[in-house]
Amino acid sequence: MLAVERFVVYGGTGNHSFDQDVLSLTNAVSGLGLKFGHISHSRWPDGEAGFKLEKPGKIAGRHVVVFSCPITDKLELQLRDIVIACKQQYLAASVTVVISFLRYRRQDHSDKPEEITRLRWFLRELRHWGADRLIVCEPHNVAQTQHFCDEFGLQLSVTNPTRLFTAKIADIIRVWGQDKIAVYSPDLGSVGRAMDLASSISAPVVATPKRRINDRLEEVDGSEFLELVVQMFGDKVSVSCDLSVLSGTHVFMREDELSSGRTAVTRAVRLRQNGAASVRLVVTHPVCSPGWKIALFPDGEDQPFEGIWFGNTRPRGIDETDYEGSTDGRVTTVNMAPAMAETLIQVLEGIKD
Repeated sequence: MLAVERFVVYGGTGNHSFDQDVLSLTNAVSGLGLKFGHISHSRWPDGEAGFKLEKPGKIAGRHVVVFSCPITDKLELQLRDIVIACKQQYLAASVTVVISFLRYRRQDHSDKPEEITRLRWFLRELRHWGADRLIVCEPHNVAQTQHFCDEFGLQLSVTNPTRLFTAKIADIIRVWGQDKIAVYSPDLGSVGRAMDLASSISAPVVATPKRRINDRLEEVDGSEFLELVVQMFGDKVSVSCDLSVLSGTHVFMREDELSSGRTAVTRAVRLRQNGAASVRLVVTHPVCSPGWKIALFPDGEDQPFEGIWFGNTRPRGIDETDYEGSTDGRVTTVNMAPAMAETLIQVLEGIKD
């Protein structure tokens, strides 16, 4: 039963305007009327965290939802303190953590002894702090994230943003015609999300037969690559490794995140060399490391992309203001909040007292 008195909500400061939007949409659909509990933010003179949860007496026996976007060490520690306080000090019945962008998403290789498997340890810590459930928007590797959550008994719910992107690009598809559209995946890791988008717009997938080995993208035999695709993602959508079939088509390049943008631009150039009529970029998480705008919008040159869509799961960059991360309309922001709210409602409906 969804009843407002069963839940308490707190939010970190990493992407609070987005979190507010998710909660507002959750309320609009569910009728719950949830509000963020106030956090009094402060620090001691030596820099030690001193923030407090207002009216902590209301937490005991209730189910707490904690929103967070832990893209820095400071924000991760903030998340830690809120979860520990709610569960272990103030005795919440359960804690659900809603993370729009999952940190350590690429450090997920248990088979690499030289790499600290930070994603695994972060998820273990979440559980150790007291989190019972995790909601996250499109992690880099869904299967591996699920595996680690299962290992530590953390219930995982993944938000898929495909329908939101599909709605944004629908007009373009109508203009060019269904038979002139394709979805491109730059490597094996991106095939799953490319297949999701392709399935929603009834388009084929074309992929470069590469996979990441020791943080390098290496070419894989085409037949072996396609066998891996079926093994990992099924065969619900036609996948080809023949870039020549893109000749005359309008291509949507599907990525989970954009960092510097240089690799995406290089791939766009190659797609054009193989005859693509146009290339557009669809990205869920705008990591946007320094130099990203220089790469995506080169001065005095042909632009690599006819259109770019970014989700708003995190601020663009780390230290940039919203204005510094803006592009004067050259990037279309796709609000991920409706899909996150949908997932949150499903999770809340499944919580039993």
